[in-house]
Amino acid sequence: MRRLGWLLGLLFLSCGGPRPPQPRVMVLALDGCDPQILRRLLDQGKLPHFARLRSMGGLWELGTTTPPQSPVAWATFLTGQDPGGHGLFDFLQRDPQTLQPVTSMSQVSGGAYRRQLGAPPFWNVLNQNQVPATLLRVPCWFPAAPDQARTLTGLGTPDLLGSYGTFTYYSEEPTRPLSGGAWVEVEARGGEVQASLIGPEQQACPLHLRLDGDHGQALIEVGEPESQPFLLKQGEWSGWIPVSFPKARGMVRFLLRSVKPLQLYVSPLNDDPTRPVLPISNPPTLASRLARQCGRYYTQGMAEESKALSAQVISDQEYLEQSTEVLAENRRLLQQGLRQFNQGFFFFYVSHLDLQSHLFWRKPAEVEKAYERADQVVGEVLDQLDGQSTLWVVSDHGFAPFERVFDLNAWLAQHGWLSSQPDQPLDKIDWSGTRAYAVGFNGLYLNLRGREAKGTQDAAQADRLKGELTSQLLALRDPLNGRRVIRQVYDSRAIYSAAWRERAPDLVIGYEKGYRVSWETALGQRSGQVFRENLDHWNGDHLIDPKLVPGVLLCSRAIRVQDPALQDLAPTILKQFHLAPPAAMTGRDLLEE
Repeated sequence: MRRLGWLLGLLFLSCGGPRPPQPRVMVLALDGCDPQILRRLLDQGKLPHFARLRSMGGLWELGTTTPPQSPVAWATFLTGQDPGGHGLFDFLQRDPQTLQPVTSMSQVSGGAYRRQLGAPPFWNVLNQNQVPATLLRVPCWFPAAPDQARTLTGLGTPDLLGSYGTFTYYSEEPTRPLSGGAWVEVEARGGEVQASLIGPEQQACPLHLRLDGDHGQALIEVGEPESQPFLLKQGEWSGWIPVSFPKARGMVRFLLRSVKPLQLYVSPLNDDPTRPVLPISNPPTLASRLARQCGRYYTQGMAEESKALSAQVISDQEYLEQSTEVLAENRRLLQQGLRQFNQGFFFFYVSHLDLQSHLFWRKPAEVEKAYERADQVVGEVLDQLDGQSTLWVVSDHGFAPFERVFDLNAWLAQHGWLSSQPDQPLDKIDWSGTRAYAVGFNGLYLNLRGREAKGTQDAAQADRLKGELTSQLLALRDPLNGRRVIRQVYDSRAIYSAAWRERAPDLVIGYEKGYRVSWETALGQRSGQVFRENLDHWNGDHLIDPKLVPGVLLCSRAIRVQDPALQDLAPTILKQFHLAPPAAMTGRDLLEE
């Protein structure tokens, strides 16, 4: 028996000895969680679950990316690489050949969506080492890849029209232009309205309403006459209503704002997760399985109806009701994901703080309520901790007021660097007289010969122009108050690695707190004025200098680095599973002794 025990022990040692138990690592991604707001509410005792997590490990400011935009930052989290390594530099970029603005996270090619992320995610290493990974509402990952991880896509997932959310507004009032949606003028005849829902490729689905003004309600039929009608009261949101088109299907939510006159809001056309037509999950059955377990849920990446609120076709209260339902859906998905999470890696993304901060910065009480709701979500995840678990709570950036609009393209035109007229599309400007132009929220491009389709600047001219633009921007003052507008101007060659640097803007603008680029500039256009007050409902933002809007990091363990950054998280997570990070990941191990 002793000899047998000795042989078994020798065999055990020859196999490498005891393997450490596999940890469980959880990441709760709270987009837009701001360290200053979080600390203030913690000091006031209003966030007990955040406080509990802080007491277990700590709370740190988290260095964000340049620029501090959600696609850029989350892509760095996913890949462990800077924007030059993963290829995402803004929400919007320009195609140098067509001279058109294009979205950065995914594009359509040959009728199929193609993901723009140019580096592998860290969970590829987990897959290769048989570590289970589940990532729900994961940003920048549409279309979902057929790998070994279980993924449900989030930020960057389009609606069925291919946009990031196009709503429809049916009204008896005269048509007016809308940003982010379509106004459809209708007429009620004998208390009935006949209209259509418009789907992909202009396919139509019948929409019939019977209005009951005496009781403030409408009976709504979607589709053919044999479809099941539903009753909606004035001021009420519907649940998810399936919609079938000749060659597509989806789902929408209705809001009956008024019966007399008719005002009916219809949400963007979402992919129906019970029978998805878009590649929103891996395996493809995951989306429908979650829908059976949790009910239908928003599949569009930016689910909150922020465009409708900014367009003033829904009220603050109507928006808050809808955004609360988005969070409720997310919590059901989170709870289901946690129930099925036994080992390996788990990730869940929540957009609630980000959108509430964008839209209600001028109403601090609403932002505070959003943090209190986020605190409840943190508590639900904390309850899953055990001795083998680590919880990371991460935000991609913080927040700041958005008080003054700076139209960078109008400024370029004023100084003779850009030859364009107000509201002129990017591809229609006078390129022969243009030396520089802006597209996206932080980017400035030079009109380079050999790169842009109609370039005018050679390499020597470009270097001089960069210096001229940088010095002029840093010297810029707001004529209203004398304040600086630009805190820093970054040369992309100096801050980005080389792999995808050709996609990057030549200069990245870091705005001062209180300022942000105009919506016109983001689309490559310009208005007629360089500065104006921001009167939009979108009154908080973070598209400024990254030093001014760090994110948040909380952990159930103490970290060993005083200045953590987003780029450190991927290698740290891999090392928690005793796996070596790829050489392209240059971040530090935050837990290393």
